[in-house]
Amino acid sequence: MNRAQRRERQRAIKKAGKKGTDMERKLGLFDMMPDECSACVKEFNKRDKEMVSTWNVVVREKEGVVRLFCPDCWKMAGDMLKQFGEEIDEKNTGL
Repeated sequence: MNRAQRRERQRAIKKAGKKGTDMERKLGLFDMMPDECSACVKEFNKRDKEMVSTWNVVVREKEGVVRLFCPDCWKMAGDMLKQFGEEIDEKNTGL
């Protein structure tokens, strides 16, 4: 094995090590996911494919917080943000 090959191998090992720690951190956050909606406390079944594909997960990595929202609460929050954004725009144009 020549010098270039050894360097390449060392880079690959180092890169694989970084990916492993990142994956472990993300899997740890997945374990923190609640079993109910964070807003309305509706129960979440991890084995139900429809629930898994329609519910939304919000992850705050820096704070280590994982929140889960059902489709109804997610839509309501989106509508509130839209409305709040429009109210801000109206206030800004009135100045």
